[in-house]
Order: sequence, then C-alpha cells, then structure tokens
Amino acid sequence: AGALVERGLTGRTVGTLLLNEPDTLVTYLGLARAGGVNVPVNVRLSSREQEYVLTDAGASCLVVDREYLAQVRELRARLPEVRDVVVCGAGQDELEDEVAFGTLLRGDRPDERDLPRCEDGSPATITYTAGTTGFPKGVVRTHGANLWNVANSALGSPRSTDDVEVFTLPIFGIGFLHFAMAAFIGGATVVLDRAFDASRCWQLIAAHRPTRIFLAPTMVDLMLRRPSDERCDVSSLEVIYSAYEFPKRLRDEALAFFGDKFVYMYGLTEAQLVCGRLGSFAANPTCVGGPMGPMRVRVVGDDGRPLPAGEVGEIVMDGPALMSGYHRLPDATAESLRDGWLHTGDLGYLDDENELHFTGRRKELIKTGGFSVDPREVENVLLDLPGVREAAVIGTPDDRWGEMVVAFVATEEGSDLDEAQLDQHCRTALADFKVPKTVSVVDELPKNPTGKVERGRLRTLAAGRDAR
Repeated sequence: AGALVERGLTGRTVGTLLLNEPDTLVTYLGLARAGGVNVPVNVRLSSREQEYVLTDAGASCLVVDREYLAQVRELRARLPEVRDVVVCGAGQDELEDEVAFGTLLRGDRPDERDLPRCEDGSPATITYTAGTTGFPKGVVRTHGANLWNVANSALGSPRSTDDVEVFTLPIFGIGFLHFAMAAFIGGATVVLDRAFDASRCWQLIAAHRPTRIFLAPTMVDLMLRRPSDERCDVSSLEVIYSAYEFPKRLRDEALAFFGDKFVYMYGLTEAQLVCGRLGSFAANPTCVGGPMGPMRVRVVGDDGRPLPAGEVGEIVMDGPALMSGYHRLPDATAESLRDGWLHTGDLGYLDDENELHFTGRRKELIKTGGFSVDPREVENVLLDLPGVREAAVIGTPDDRWGEMVVAFVATEEGSDLDEAQLDQHCRTALADFKVPKTVSVVDELPKNPTGKVERGRLRTLAAGRDAR
C-alpha cells in the first residue's frame, strides 16, 4: 500500500489485468489500503472490450500480468489517460517505460501511520457486469460493501485453520472477496490455481486434499469428461461451492461422483453472493438457501408488493453489501435501486421456511406470438435427450412472431444427433409455440469465465446466420 501511495495512486482508478497469483492478492489489498479504485478486468475480453471497460472507468494506471504485456502495449496506444503501467512477474530489464512489480515494492514508501484513511462509503472497486445479455455496466462498490461481502461469506460458511480451499474462480470476479478473503479470515490454507484447467484441478485435489472448492457446472462437466485415470479420491472434500443452473444429467453425474456436498449459491455482480445452503442439492436443486448475514431477500409482483410463499415473482434484496450504483449511469441506477432495494430482474419464490428458490431470469423470457416461453424449460427438454451435453435457448427478433425461439446444442463426443432429431424430440415434449424455430448444433456454447452462457454472443451468432 505504501509503495502505491508513493507512486501517486491514492484516489486514482487502476485497471488490473491479473491471474490467480500471490502478487494479485497483494495488489488488490494494497489498492484498497492506499485509497485507489480497483477495476478488475476480465482477461478473456477482446482488446476492444477491454478498451471500453478501461475508458469507461477512467483508468489512469494499469497493473498487469507479464502474460498480457504485449496486448497491453497495443491497447495503451488507444488509452491516452493511462500514465503508469506496473507489470507482475517481470524483471525491470525486460520492460520499456513500465515498472516491474518487484521494483515498485523495493521503492520508498511512507510510514503506515501516514497512509490515507478510507471511509466506508468511498468507492473501492468498479466491477463490470458479465455482459451476457447486453452492454457491460460498471458496478461501483464501496469499501463498506466489500467488507460486508467478506463478512457475509465468513458468517454464512465459516472456515477454520483445518480447511484447505482450492481457488479455481477467476480472481477478477466475485471470488476474491467471497472465497479467498473469507478463507484467509478463517485461517484456512488457500491453494491458488492460476487459471482453471480440468486436468490440473484433479492434480490439485490429489496433491492438497482440500476440504473446500468452488466448481461451476461447466467446471464439473469438464472434470468429469476427463479420462478416468486422471480422477482421484475426493473424500477430503466437505463443501463444493457452486452456482447457476445444473442441467439434470450433469447434476446426477456430479452427485454420483462427489456426493451431496454442494452448496448451491445465488448472487450477482451488484450484490455479490447473497444466499447459500449446504445439503439440499439432491432433494431440492432449485433451493439456494436463505440470506447471509444482514442481507434481506423478498419476492415481489409487478406492483412491487411482496408475494406469498410459493408464488413466483422478481427477486429483490437489500443490505450493506449492495452496490452504490452503476458508474456514470444514473438512470440505470435508479431503475435497479428503488427505495433501497435492488431489483435483480431474476425470478424465484420463497418457500414456507423463507428460503429462496431461483427459477430463471425475467429478461430471458421469450415473448412469441403472444405467449411467454421460459428458455430453461426448453433447455431441460433438450438436455433430456441422450447425446446432448449442453443446450441454450434464446429469443431473436421476428417480424411475424415478435420473437422467435432459437436453440443451440452441443452434443456428446461421438454423438450423431442432428437438427431434425432434436426438432422431433422437442415436438413430442413441448407445446408448439415453445418448439424452437431453429436448432443449431455447435462444438461448444460460448461462456464467460465463471461458466455462464453468453447469450449475447449467441444472439450475434443467430443474427449472422439470419443475414446469410
């Protein structure tokens, strides 16, 4: 922190393009203590997408991994506001006008008593939404909100000095606060995986015998598709954190191999992880548990009033871990934050025990010919067909129907399923208005680093095919 203050980063916005490394943890914590605003950038974004994020956030300094140095040098030519670049994992003799992380740490620094005081309400991070359904927005979170997120995780899933936690999530997402920091507070040992790889994840489990790990559905699928001789004993695992929807086939395979150790979690960039529950994944896979710490969750109707137990509506929440707003987007902030409650656009219901069940996303509902189609229902039908590995359903504009139901499917290796067979399967299981107008077989569905399907890219792909 002192080195960053000496470099003049207090009050400045700093873009970070980093992998899961110890230097990244030092950078994130140092920026928070030095009073800089951290903008963690998804390293998998294209150069143009990264340019948008850094320009929109107003970054004037970058801290980057050596692996991305050439990319950043090209990018910097389009970012005149960026005055400083610090490079992790490089020696000073390898660099031009950049500064090596080690050189920065060896420089002069002020006494700790002279470091700036960061108020709870001052901005700490600007994290950009995944952009799975549209243009990414910068989510501004304060120091207080980030601290509460760590506290909520520590309260909702306490760690101890006996725990070993393998950190698989990209560190630029929600994982740093909710998993790494909560583990450190509990005295656990954290094993950093630089970037997820299914084979290496098996090796880490075998070598370190962890008690906890985060595995998104996509990660589980990739691991279970590795040759059987790569797998290892998983009896040391007590908790497997996960999120998003598990297709039934994958859920059954995961439970058969790992056992019912999954904590199904619910959250979003604007509020981080809010709910979680251990032990109901097999019997009640839609249940994401109750709120963590002081967070509150409601399900409301179109009029904004709370709905009775069992009735599906929009999930809203409030509490000290919420964002303060969207960066430079006052109208979007006012639309999402109403009377202190964050309106998520997600659908769900509360059961009789006041635990939340996630059922889908309002923005993903397809309006076709006067009917509403839930993409999850169509996806589940497709996934029931042997040979289908992944499925995603979207709506695309259509002059006749308003929107057209469009499906993308990735099949198991060796499967000879074609579009005609997929179409026939849907027609036997769905009402005619729910049957996809087109079904495309692809090698893989596009996903962001945490395993969520990037529906925006599927819409672009569908639009390109329509244009041909």
